[in-house]
Amino acid sequence: MEEQSDKLLSSFAFVVRRRRTQLGLTQEELAHRAGVSMRYISLLETQKHQPTLDTINGLSIGLETTMTALVSEIEDLLRET
Repeated sequence: MEEQSDKLLSSFAFVVRRRRTQLGLTQEELAHRAGVSMRYISLLETQKHQPTLDTINGLSIGLETTMTALVSEIEDLLRET
């Protein structure tokens, strides 16, 4: 079960980083948009912290998408691995 959790966290981090860079945002810019600290974005992208639903909502707004689309991307990535 822990391996699945690690894959989920890894996929989440990858999707957030990929979407952020596709939008040309720095961690600081995304943090501002999402209402969290830049340090927190760094912790998420390096798989050192798990987000809350509130954080996922803020990230989806900051990444100009929906929570559904963000989670769907993560699920797609999980299926590929």
